[in-house]
Amino acid sequence: MLLIEIDKRAYNSILNFSRVIYKNAIINKEDLPDKEQIIKLYYKDKFVAKAIYDSRATIKILTLKDEEINKDFFYNRIKKSKEYRENILNYKDTYRMIYAEADYLPSIILDKYNNIASMQVSSKVMEEYIPIIFECLNELTDITTLYVQSAKKGSKIKSKIYGDKKFETIINEGNAKFKVNLKGHKTGFFLDQRENRLNLENYVKKGDKVLDICCYTGGFSVHCGIKGAEVVGVDMSDKALEVAEENMELNNIKNYNFIVGNAFDVMREMIDKNEKFDIVILDPPAFTKSSKDVKNALKAYNTMNYLGLKLAKRMFITCSCSHHIDREMFKNMVVSSSLRAKKEIRQIGGYRTQSPDHIITMANKNLEYLKCLFFGVED
Repeated sequence: MLLIEIDKRAYNSILNFSRVIYKNAIINKEDLPDKEQIIKLYYKDKFVAKAIYDSRATIKILTLKDEEINKDFFYNRIKKSKEYRENILNYKDTYRMIYAEADYLPSIILDKYNNIASMQVSSKVMEEYIPIIFECLNELTDITTLYVQSAKKGSKIKSKIYGDKKFETIINEGNAKFKVNLKGHKTGFFLDQRENRLNLENYVKKGDKVLDICCYTGGFSVHCGIKGAEVVGVDMSDKALEVAEENMELNNIKNYNFIVGNAFDVMREMIDKNEKFDIVILDPPAFTKSSKDVKNALKAYNTMNYLGLKLAKRMFITCSCSHHIDREMFKNMVVSSSLRAKKEIRQIGGYRTQSPDHIITMANKNLEYLKCLFFGVED
């Protein structure tokens, strides 16, 4: 195993619970490997950590102990992550069980839906341990199916299924039910918005007309529908909308209409027809995955929020999962959109973010990505 020397700044950062370091903190760069592997980090000849090195990304801390990366290692990590969700957060059947660096399992994201699980892997090193991870899941949980896929496009990590070949299940979220298929987008269902969806129910009135933009499989739509709202959902994916329809039927919701189309175009057409909605929800995919595109992303968000506000009568919910758009950038953009739309907005509650099973550690703020704001709207 390679021995890599780090500088004082990186050493102090690790002592302060940071779980990633950058390559510019490496002193003996000439010894860095050509391919991804586990390395030992040292500071002044003293062992500091074992980490995953990838020449294309940051160095991710695996453990602060000079221990073997074996079944015991994964068993203890998974046990700890499970106990935190169940004993502290009080989740039961469905939750994000592993969230990468937050659980000292970098490059792994695992979502549990009843007894099936979806895992995204972004490291060839961690891919080697998947059979061991599945063994640990069998011993620690009721998971009988693990569907593994790459977290990165173009990756050499191949999709694979372990255990029973079961891809679908029905999950409960408050009073709502959802069909989850592991072969869907990413991990099959977005658990990060769970608390925001449940909270929205407090503001929906029977007979409300709701517009759900980028509705995917109908997460917000269902929660509005079970409160008696008439829902119009819009998404580019006809396959996602097929599942959204199944979710509406699963919850005995009849008053809905889903539209396949570009959100910007659909909203412009609605504005031209003078349509209005009591509640408008915007939950688009990330408009940028790099800091280089922040300016263009903010323009896209500004336009989408402007269009959404033009259509909103009483309430406006807007979200961003773009990691490189921080809270203040996002809020300032919404204010700009409201001025452009000539709508007065009043923030309802504080900043909302991802569900707590998507852990945000204070030393690794990069783990926080979701922004969600609720507003009251007046002309």
